[in-house]
Amino acid sequence: MPACARAVQQADGSYALVLDPSATDLSTCAYVVQTGAELGNSLVSFSASDGALLSSGVISCWVAAYGIRSLVEVIKGSTNETG
Repeated sequence: MPACARAVQQADGSYALVLDPSATDLSTCAYVVQTGAELGNSLVSFSASDGALLSSGVISCWVAAYGIRSLVEVIKGSTNETG
């Protein structure tokens, strides 16, 4: 469960985050701390449409990179000939 935190200045001048259990409204917190399980679950809880959108973005990047690479080879006049 996320919890509010506040920054407390230490004796050496650095800051540490201290959990503040008295603050219950997360929208008013300066810092919100999540557990590792919550963060992990949010990364793998894609819907099918979210997964399709992400994979199409990755594939589009690969296609664009291949196209640019091919264009550069054409401009340079690649000497790779088979035969």
